[in-house]
Amino acid sequence: MLPDMPLDPSLAAGFLAAAIVMTLIPGPDTLFVLGKAMTHRARGGVAAALGIGSGAMVHALAAALGLSALIAASEPAFAAVRWLGALYLIWIGIQSLRASLAGQHDADARGSASLSIGVVFRQAALTNISNVKVIVFFLAMLPQFVDPARGHVGLQLFLLGCIFNTLEVVYLIAVGLLAGRASSWLLGRRAFRRVLDAVAGTLFVGLGLRLMLSARGSH
Repeated sequence: MLPDMPLDPSLAAGFLAAAIVMTLIPGPDTLFVLGKAMTHRARGGVAAALGIGSGAMVHALAAALGLSALIAASEPAFAAVRWLGALYLIWIGIQSLRASLAGQHDADARGSASLSIGVVFRQAALTNISNVKVIVFFLAMLPQFVDPARGHVGLQLFLLGCIFNTLEVVYLIAVGLLAGRASSWLLGRRAFRRVLDAVAGTLFVGLGLRLMLSARGSH
């Protein structure tokens, strides 16, 4: 029966429409998946998408438990998360730049494919978890589609977060698969992979520096 449903149907429909639009807007998550799909083929893109999804689930649970609101209300905690996220992005970028300069793409790379995929998953998850913009997004958007009269506000927040996360993961997996297929014949060319690593490294260092500058400017 409708009164027993955790979410208000009309509010849920509105959230679904808004979530679809937000998902289709390219952002750091899409760029991350594209980069990993181009360097690790479709498996890397899918691993990155799933890693981002796992990070988003942490945010959804945190929003439901009120942890995100606590972090946002605490200026030192908010700043710490922002700086950690920035430093992690810069570290990923430096690793890609080092790989580009050293040309670390040889036949032995295939032997460590499973390790690389695991690293991609962890990188994606940590990148998403440390992304302050995701915390702000969940805090700003999810409460607008919660009906307090139905009770279980935490459950409603979590379910809304799951809806958004499902849409994003499906979209990112599609992006990873398409990019992985398009890159299959390019990855065998050492020069292309070095250029790709250089571009990806520059991108993530730039994102990290931008996040650090925005954090400094907010004080």
